[in-house]
Amino acid sequence: MGLRINKSFKVAPGVRIRLGSKSSSLSVGGKAGRVTLNSRGRRTTTVRLAPGVSYSSSKGTRPKPSRTAVGAPAASTDRAPLGPLIAPRRNITQGWLAADERGVVVQRREHDDVRIPLVHLVSAELDGKELTLKTSDATTYCLRLTTFSAARDLRFVEALARAARLTQS
Repeated sequence: MGLRINKSFKVAPGVRIRLGSKSSSLSVGGKAGRVTLNSRGRRTTTVRLAPGVSYSSSKGTRPKPSRTAVGAPAASTDRAPLGPLIAPRRNITQGWLAADERGVVVQRREHDDVRIPLVHLVSAELDGKELTLKTSDATTYCLRLTTFSAARDLRFVEALARAARLTQS
């Protein structure tokens, strides 16, 4: 469950502005009908047909940003399902990562899923909540873990290092 923060202001009769952590909106109208425009490009029209019955339609969302990774990824961006996990899935800022027998999958919003094959992994270091993965082609992935268990984060990195044969085990 995420924490949501927003604030709504009545600017004039029938006009309201809502400010949220991810978007904001402007609503014009009252109980009988309302038009809402948000900062992401969506326009929603709501009409009250009877008490407790309304009709709502939305149009005009902005196209989503292209889901391409920044820079040349060290691995393919296939969307194959994960195999049996060798390390438990961990949450990162705006996404997650997991490791199966083929490699590490990093999924971030607004980016393609990146699969780093275990044979390309040169190092995996955990400093507090900062996870740094380095590959054989000198690509570095700096990921911020947002999980609550430091012990589980450490077990993830240890399992990853064993699978990639980065440590003696």
